[in-house]
Amino acid sequence: MKATFNIMFFIQKGKVTANGRAPIFARLTVNGERVHFSTKLSIQPDRWDAKNYCTLGKTKDEKNINGFLDELKCSIQRHYFDLQAAGDVVSASKIKKMMFCTEEHRCVSVKEIFDRFIEDYTKQVQMNKAGVPTLSRYKMARQRVLEFSKEKYRVDDMPLADIDKRFIEQFFIWLRLEHGIANNTAVKYVNRFSTVYKLARDCGWVQGDPFHFVKLKMDKVDRGFLTNEEIQLMYKKEFVSERLEQIRDLFIFSCYTGLSFIDVAQLSEDNLKLWGDGHWWLNCHRQKTKVPFNVMLLDIPLQIIEKYKPKRRNGLLFHVPTNQKCNEYLKEIAALCGINKNLTFHMARHTFATTITLGNGVPIETVSKMLGHTNIKTTQIYARITDQKVGSDMEVLAAKINGASAVQLETSIKAKNRAKAAKDLHTLGVGVHLS
Repeated sequence: MKATFNIMFFIQKGKVTANGRAPIFARLTVNGERVHFSTKLSIQPDRWDAKNYCTLGKTKDEKNINGFLDELKCSIQRHYFDLQAAGDVVSASKIKKMMFCTEEHRCVSVKEIFDRFIEDYTKQVQMNKAGVPTLSRYKMARQRVLEFSKEKYRVDDMPLADIDKRFIEQFFIWLRLEHGIANNTAVKYVNRFSTVYKLARDCGWVQGDPFHFVKLKMDKVDRGFLTNEEIQLMYKKEFVSERLEQIRDLFIFSCYTGLSFIDVAQLSEDNLKLWGDGHWWLNCHRQKTKVPFNVMLLDIPLQIIEKYKPKRRNGLLFHVPTNQKCNEYLKEIAALCGINKNLTFHMARHTFATTITLGNGVPIETVSKMLGHTNIKTTQIYARITDQKVGSDMEVLAAKINGASAVQLETSIKAKNRAKAAKDLHTLGVGVHLS
């Protein structure tokens, strides 16, 4: 397909000013895309040569205008050929933006804004280690966006000015089709890209928000949890590998306390408290939100704490590998235990909410407090009512209904018997009153 590139100038006679001059506009066409912009110049309409896109050039003013238009045309051509030489995507809108952006604005690219964002976020992580996983996700988002730019546009980087609705939608499709990424994960990549782009917009490096016009939806996910039988199966399983045994114990500990991975990893001896009720409690703040929460330790988590007491380091209750390693080992554990579920450390938190607490009649308000949530709606995401709980509740309901029905039947029978007895006595001529 042959590339098209054309520059022309024209006047807008419908916008003649009070002094009788019409503004001069430029029209740039690249591969069928057409953009217009003002040259900030004006001329008497009868002094304009529409055929040659210039003034008649008789007066000094007209000659100056023609000279400026020639320089503007050369500038546009220079940008066009520079983009071609760099192997960049050439478009009329891109050249227009390059014409009117400052030098600083032109140099800001996708790679640069990601690097600036990651640099700032790294400083935050130094103050709050809970942000380490999120930082790695932004680094991965950067890698994916640049991979997409390289594959689809044949460039190592993209100017921020080139990020539009189509780029974002094509990036999402590329994630789904080329990498086989699930819908929700792909949406999260786009959302992280949007967060980084917002930094450039807040700094005034770009105008508008192309992400505003992209409508992507998260699929509802039924988050998994373990049943009581699966918990006991895993807890009683004997492992030859010490590392698998350790990860199993940490997972079971989380099942009975509801702590997230980062909270388990940061647990110290100072978090253990013996309350006046004679029970040991965990007094903590969630690493993610800094919200305080208290959880009473049942027998199984207490046994696990005691088991790893000789192996403590730096006052921490457990020596915990990375979340990624834990999840890898949990896959092995699930296979060895015959549990056909995608086991992750976070599933323990769902198990605590669903099986351990709500399944045993603990009110959702109490569960929300123990999970360290500030909004009960967040707890409802974790907590599903199990079939076992539904069954037991229906048995209670059935007992109530059946009990009421039995009483009603007995009352009805007694009433019928009294009515029959009264009829029989009346037949015999005896007047009675039955109550």
